[in-house]
Amino acid sequence: MRKLLPAVLLCASSAFAQQEPQFTQFWNALPYFNPATGAREYDQEAYALVRDQWTNFYGNPSTQLLSYSTKLKGINSSVGGSYLHEDIGFTINHKAKFTYAYHLKLGRKSYLSLGVAAGVNYLKNSDEILWFYPPPPNFYSPGIGFTADFGVAYKWRGLDVGLSLTQLPQAKYVNGYRDAMHFFGFMGYDIQLSSSFKLRPQLFYKSDMNFQSLDLNIMAYYKNKIYTGVTFRNGDCWGFFAGWDIKERFRVSYAYDMWLSKLNNGIIGATHEIGLGFMFKKRVKSSLNIRSSDAF
Repeated sequence: MRKLLPAVLLCASSAFAQQEPQFTQFWNALPYFNPATGAREYDQEAYALVRDQWTNFYGNPSTQLLSYSTKLKGINSSVGGSYLHEDIGFTINHKAKFTYAYHLKLGRKSYLSLGVAAGVNYLKNSDEILWFYPPPPNFYSPGIGFTADFGVAYKWRGLDVGLSLTQLPQAKYVNGYRDAMHFFGFMGYDIQLSSSFKLRPQLFYKSDMNFQSLDLNIMAYYKNKIYTGVTFRNGDCWGFFAGWDIKERFRVSYAYDMWLSKLNNGIIGATHEIGLGFMFKKRVKSSLNIRSSDAF
């Protein structure tokens, strides 16, 4: 039963389309989901996320993401790239993307960003796990497809909002898979409670035009260094997370997810997600203590 249940679910999912990954700490993966969000607040930023989902699930999803972005101040732009590796059941996915974003300053504390991304996706099925016999034709043949994304983001004071479309070409692979175009939307707003504390309610919406999910969470910050919060995802999933920004340069974070429904019942287990980040922001020495990153 332990092997049969995931086989049915994973095969059913794969029959529709190749999905984008799931991350609880979506704010650390925004440059991947929305190419307009790279290096908006920092001159350089790099993030690594490792997600082990449904730890008791045979063939459970295992995802790793690396991303990097840097500003090109002379042209009000930023460039970057990302690499994704994901194993789900018998499916192994590698994706690499290059991103470009243009940041248009609308006021002292507001700007609009437009971004595009392009890359390749390498997809294959492993013969180490055989769910059915005989396999379909070309089932073990690796496939390479082109991918492209578009995104827009707007930031004003404490408001941060963005929309994006990913996997626009909907590449079709020789082994029968096809990339599903995805729509993403995010929004967050900072509520300053005091000089040391602030709250940030957030939402993250994801749809492949057939299925959809919505993450709702609230984060509590202390001196913009330590944060913690809780999250809920439609589909009966909840979780908590915490992070620490060390000297405004390094970030360490962790998230834990658990299903509330009887589906869990010790069968699929919890989900663990670990994040590491590097952020670099140049400063200009002056009596006004103005940061060079306040303007593109």
